[in-house]
Amino acid sequence: MRKIVSLANNTVEPSYESMAFSKVPDTVFESVVAKTEEEVIAATHDAEVILFTATKLNRNVISHLEKCRLMVRYGIGYDTVDLEAAREKGIYVCNSPRYGVIDVAEHALSLIFAAAKNLVAMNDNIRNDIWHSNGYQNVRLMGKTVGFLGFGNIGRAVCERTNACGMKGVVYDPYVNDDIILKYGAKKATFDEVLESADVITCHLPLNDSTYHILGKEQFEKMKPSAILVNTSRGGVINEAELIDALEKGEISGVGLDVFEDECGGMDKRLLKVKNAVLTPHVAWNTPDAMDTLHTEVADNVVKYLNGERPDSIVNGM
Repeated sequence: MRKIVSLANNTVEPSYESMAFSKVPDTVFESVVAKTEEEVIAATHDAEVILFTATKLNRNVISHLEKCRLMVRYGIGYDTVDLEAAREKGIYVCNSPRYGVIDVAEHALSLIFAAAKNLVAMNDNIRNDIWHSNGYQNVRLMGKTVGFLGFGNIGRAVCERTNACGMKGVVYDPYVNDDIILKYGAKKATFDEVLESADVITCHLPLNDSTYHILGKEQFEKMKPSAILVNTSRGGVINEAELIDALEKGEISGVGLDVFEDECGGMDKRLLKVKNAVLTPHVAWNTPDAMDTLHTEVADNVVKYLNGERPDSIVNGM
C-alpha cells in the first residue's frame, strides 16, 4: 500500500485530493496534524508521498523517512525543506508555482497603490474626523520606475499590471535572460542600478543563503528617499530592524509588507508605529480561486508521480 500523508494546515479540506488519490490503486491518504518534530517523524516515516505547507522537513526528519520519494509543498517557497538531504535520499521536492500568481501580483499592486496614495493614513484621518491631508502627499505612479528584485511568474504578472499604469520596469534577476525581460517591456539592470533608479521596488525573491537580508542598511542608503518598498516574497530577504531604522530616518518613504521575518508573533512592534507602513498578514495568496487551484495543482502532480511519470516543478535538482 502506497501511503500519502498531508501535513498541510490549509483551511480548506483536501476533498479534491481524496477524490484524486482514490482513483489510484493501492494508495491510502491521511491528513495529519503534527506540530512537533517527533510527531512529524511518527506521521511520515512510512509515507511514500508527503504534502506540507509550513512544516520543517529538516535533515533529521528526512533521515527517518523509510519510503518517501516525493514531497510537494502547498505553495511556492520551499525554505523549510533541507533540499540537499532530500536529494541525497532520492526524494523529489516540488512546489506549486502557478496557483496564486494572479492573486499575489494583485496584492503587490495593491500595496504599491496603498503606500503611494497613503491610503491607510487617509483612512485613519477620516475615522478620526480629520478632513485634510494632515501633511501627506500622494505619488503619481504614471511615468515612475518600478524595480523588480526577482522576475519569476509573480514578478512578471506584477510587471504586466504596472505597465498598464504607465510605469517603467527595471529588473534584477541573474537567472532570467534578456529576451524574457524585454518581452515584458522592462530593462535588465544590476542590483545596485535597481536600488538607485527605482521609485518603487517590489521583491519576488526566494529565501536562501544568497538572498537572506539582501536588503539592509547599505541597500536602503542607496535607494531614493522617495522610494517605496514592497515585499510579497519572504520576510527574511529584508533586515527588518534596519528597514525600520531607514523608514524612521526618512531614507525611504514607505513600505508595503505581506511577509515578515518572524510570523509567529515576534514581529518588531516598531513597524506598527512607522509612518506610511502598510502591513498585511501573509495573505496575498488567499482567495477562493487560488485555494481551489492549489489543491488541484498539488493533487494532480502527485497522481502524475504515482502513475510513473516525472513530477512537475522539482526544486532540488533531482
